[in-house]
Amino acid sequence: MGAPTEEHTMRVYHRQRAGRPIRVVWALEEAGAPYDLTIMTPEEGKAAEHRARHPLGRVPVLEDEEGAVFESSALCLQIGDLHPESGLVPATGTRDRALVYQWAFFAMTEVEPPAVEHYRLRESAPEAAEAASVRVAAGVAALESALAGGDFLVGGRLTVADIVASEVVRIASRVGAIAPEGAIAGYLAAMEARPARQRAAAALA
Repeated sequence: MGAPTEEHTMRVYHRQRAGRPIRVVWALEEAGAPYDLTIMTPEEGKAAEHRARHPLGRVPVLEDEEGAVFESSALCLQIGDLHPESGLVPATGTRDRALVYQWAFFAMTEVEPPAVEHYRLRESAPEAAEAASVRVAAGVAALESALAGGDFLVGGRLTVADIVASEVVRIASRVGAIAPEGAIAGYLAAMEARPARQRAAAALA
């Protein structure tokens, strides 16, 4: 992808009630980047046209004149790279950039999968669901430790790590895998209160 211009507006594909597209729209809003939004029906998401954008028919997908890209964390990082002035992704080769990768991927691999497992097994296999919830709690505790009394995970400012991690924890809370309290509850509230996040939520409603 080249750098966006007024003629180079990206399109975000979303499906109602999908939990991950807000991460991408929030990143675009934080960056002040122009974008168009397409909200698809479930049937449109399964159609061949969308499967050409995402082989599994999922969202979010970010598309521009060069083609489509998917995976929410990758899209947020790409937005940060396209808009370095936003500070969403620190400079290449810095430790802070590595930490942004670390916490974004940590949230996606150590918190989100067991949260989804908890949700899927809560009725059919409650013991397994509880074990998954314990794994979620451990991951969230690690994020809380990384905050260490600060407002953000990396570099004292909002980055893609915060966008991804806070939304993953929010999903874990929504499905009942964890009940946020203390510093994490405050962190989630502060992230939700950001004007860019509120604009993203309104756009996807």
